[in-house]
Formats: sequence, C-alpha cells, structure tokens
Amino acid sequence: MAKIHPTALVHPQAHLADDVEIGPYCIIDSPDITIGPGNCLIAHVHLTGNVTIGAENIFYPNVVIGFEPQDRKFARGQKSVGVRIGDKNILREGVTIHLATQSRPTTLGNRNYLMCNAHLGHDAQVGNDCTLANAALLAGHVELADNVTIGGVAGVHQFCRVGRLSMLSGGAGIVQDLPPFCTCYTTRLVESLNIVALRRSGYRENIPNLKRAFDILYRDRHTIPIAAGLIERELGHDPLCQELVTFIRSTKRGITPYGSENCDF
Repeated sequence: MAKIHPTALVHPQAHLADDVEIGPYCIIDSPDITIGPGNCLIAHVHLTGNVTIGAENIFYPNVVIGFEPQDRKFARGQKSVGVRIGDKNILREGVTIHLATQSRPTTLGNRNYLMCNAHLGHDAQVGNDCTLANAALLAGHVELADNVTIGGVAGVHQFCRVGRLSMLSGGAGIVQDLPPFCTCYTTRLVESLNIVALRRSGYRENIPNLKRAFDILYRDRHTIPIAAGLIERELGHDPLCQELVTFIRSTKRGITPYGSENCDF
C-alpha cells in the first residue's frame, strides 16, 4: 500500500503503485492521475488533471503538474490528453508543467533534471537526460531532443526545436531552432559547437567533421539549403553531420544565426 502522509489529500480513484510515497500536504485531486512505482512526492506537491507518471521520479516541494495551459483559448475544465512523465526524473522546488492543448501530451522523458522554478509550457516535448537550470522556461510546443542543457533564466520561444547535445547558456533566449551540437552564449545567436558535451558523450572522433560542418553552415554564410547539401556531400558519412543536416532541413522557424566572428573552438 502507498505510504500517504495523514495531511495529504488523495483522490480515492487516483491510481498509485504500492510503494509510492506521498509526503505532507500533497494534493492529488483527480481520478485521471496514475503514479508508477518508486515515486516520491516529498511535500506540498500538487497534481491535477490528466497526468501519468512512470517510475522512480522525485518531486520536491511546490511542484505543480497538470493545470490548464497558459493559453487564452483553453477554458478551465476543458478536456486534455494531459501530461506524461517518464522514469527517474528529478523535479526540484517550484517546477510547473501544464496540460497539452492538442493531440499529444506535454511530455517529459527519462532521467531529466529540472531545477527550481523551471517551466514546461503546454505541448512541450522534452527528451531524455536533459538539464533545465533554475527558472529555465520552455514556451508552448517547444521540443527538446536528448542531452540538452538550458541554463538558468534562459528561455525558448514557442514552437522552437532544440537539437541533441546543444546548450543555451544562462540568461539567453532563442526564437528560432537551435541545431544539434551547438551552443548559444548570448540571446538569439549561436557562437560555437558544444565541444565539452560532445567529448563527454563519446563523440571526440566526430568533432573535426562537426567543426567543418559548422563552418559550412555558419561561417561560410550559405543559405540553409546550400549548406545542407554541401555538408551532406562532404561529410554525409559522419552520422552526427547527417543528423545536423536532417535537423536544419526540417526547420520551420529557421535556425538561430551565427553571432561571433571571434569564436574559437
């Protein structure tokens, strides 16, 4: 039987695994909430709406998940496919995740670390092994691939995509797609490859090819279609370069532009 503190309020039809821990003053107020095995809600966590949670997640105080999206067109009580959370995530104090407005749930994958006051807007899609630092903000419909780092007080505009192993530094913001393996140190500008993350992820041998691809995409100042073709012809044998090509060819908002003539790898 789930371990529920006497001050917690839990809807009698919510679905809780036998070993779930529900701490003081938590609120689970909907029958459409499912919490899998090994989860811990430390205290003052509020879950509502349609929320499904996997295994072994930790929710720190004042985490709030499943309220209506911050969307003027969405009425209170309107049906939603909800929020889906995977396994082994850590959500620190004050994290907020809102319900989806469309056909797929707002989604948080596995092994992500969301620091204090991070926010996932409606319909956001976050992959695996991402880190969102304090007060990182993802607007509606944002997509984060795996191993992305979003710095403190950084923001991603709605409908933007952030590619795998990329990084948005603290206080920065983007309004266009951030290609995989790249880093933004200042608002709305890409300045380098994310060399540190590439090395840590075991891609040291791919770095020379990615440097050349970065030059073609940014420093040589080609259009996106021409850059994609040049990278594919010269470096298409490298799977990370091909991943970069696939990403930039599928952009709808355009890609974040290059912003430093003095950047060195």
